[in-house]
Amino acid sequence: MNQQKIKEAADRFGTPLYLFDLDTIRDRVQRFREAFRDEIELTYSMKTNPFLTLEMSRQVERIEVCSMGEFRICRDLEIPAEKLYISGVLKIREDLMEILEYGQDAARYTAESPLQLQMLSDWADAHGRTLRVYPRLTNGSQFGMDEDTITALIGDRAARFPHIEFAGIHFFSGTQKKKLKKHEKELQMLDAFFARLEKEAGFKVPELEYGTGFAVSYFTDQKAEEDLREPGPLAQFTQMVRDMQWKGIVTVEMGRAYAAECGMYVTTALDLKENDGKAVCLVDGGIHQMGYDGQIKGMYKPEMSVIPADGSAAREQKEWTVYGSLCTMNDVLCRGFNETVGLGDRIVFHRTGAYSFYEGMSLFLSHEFPAVVLYGEKEGFIPVRTQIQSYTLNLAKY
Repeated sequence: MNQQKIKEAADRFGTPLYLFDLDTIRDRVQRFREAFRDEIELTYSMKTNPFLTLEMSRQVERIEVCSMGEFRICRDLEIPAEKLYISGVLKIREDLMEILEYGQDAARYTAESPLQLQMLSDWADAHGRTLRVYPRLTNGSQFGMDEDTITALIGDRAARFPHIEFAGIHFFSGTQKKKLKKHEKELQMLDAFFARLEKEAGFKVPELEYGTGFAVSYFTDQKAEEDLREPGPLAQFTQMVRDMQWKGIVTVEMGRAYAAECGMYVTTALDLKENDGKAVCLVDGGIHQMGYDGQIKGMYKPEMSVIPADGSAAREQKEWTVYGSLCTMNDVLCRGFNETVGLGDRIVFHRTGAYSFYEGMSLFLSHEFPAVVLYGEKEGFIPVRTQIQSYTLNLAKY
């Protein structure tokens, strides 16, 4: 998307503006396809950017769904159940029953705990359906279950879970991994665990759903080798998968690695001044609408550009500090922005397609906004806001 198109979008729709380039993300998916040579399947983690869910459902094998709000987005978009990979650290029974009504035995489900597995099994027994379930292996965090627990559950599958098909193992250990050594170590660990499952539980793992966390470079001074999405590192990763003793289907689960560079946050320079010799550029928007992973009070310079306003005058080249419109000194979007800027110019922040655009964390995962209740001893409880569903704000239907 060239500057003219960005300017046209800003003129038509106003700023601040989130702008996502579908051609860019399609190109990124194709690059992964070429690197993996059809040996590895693809899952999109929609938490990265829910507005891309419909497009990505047409590009990859699965959509990872991690909350009730995300499920409702998929349901409203009429994404086929067989495309859904129902994940998430917490699954509430009532929510899971609603999801199962839609997904039934076509969707795939993770089990983060024995309780989640039992809930899935109860539904399957009651409906006489066989569900495809992926126990999630923990990395030592709150996610998933340890090796002993999974081995025991799978070993007891015939007696306890007659309507559960253990379709694979799910493993995710974090994001923004900058060294392939981390992937190599994880794949070796998984190789050993799969051998244990076969020996102790008589279970040969059919599939690995692997959240890789390929690193993405955001800032201009980052080393190129820290971005693992280049052909060389991806070829090495593919070879690591080939080198595993275990052989089965591998599906790589990603979000940021697809979406980062497809996004732009477009703002307008609305006030320019100097404070004690320091050049200040104030834009509409701010840190409540855009933030980069790893950014600290604007100390790192993201990829940015300036689109001059029509007929803009008095444009000056200075080392600007770009601030948002919030009444807090923390609202710093970038320091050391050494560009020519004039009033009305568009300041574009690039690579905001993944996570960066969330309006604060309240909209992350499309969870509900809490109810608000006041209390006084005389008045008692005073409800002033009911719980509000947020998923409709993250829904892109077109």
